[in-house]
Amino acid sequence: MSYNIVVVDDDEIILFLHSKIIQAVGLCKEPKTFSSAIKALIFFESIADDAAPILLFLDINMPIMDGWGLLDIIHQESFSKIIKVIMVTSSVDQADKDKAKSYSKIIDFVEKPFSKANLLALKPLLYKL
Repeated sequence: MSYNIVVVDDDEIILFLHSKIIQAVGLCKEPKTFSSAIKALIFFESIADDAAPILLFLDINMPIMDGWGLLDIIHQESFSKIIKVIMVTSSVDQADKDKAKSYSKIIDFVEKPFSKANLLALKPLLYKL
């Protein structure tokens, strides 16, 4: 399946690294990268409701609006885009992992930075969605 791949992280180095890894495993030629959840929301609003589904690689800890805030918005009934989320975080807090399970759009939770191996293992799952 083809996805609009979006990476949201407030660390520019991580954005660059994750973008290059996504390209290297063949998930997407040019993933969209955003340094804030608000910029990602603006992008989501700009694409048609019938566009390809969104695969969002989302950091938890960011200023202004964190990953949980963005998740709350995309889980509202008024959010009409098809979206699946992979949480990518440096948090090793079990409470974050437990909280992630309460969001139906989260399909995986990986530690930052993710690797080619993480994504290659995830590829078969993405084709089943």
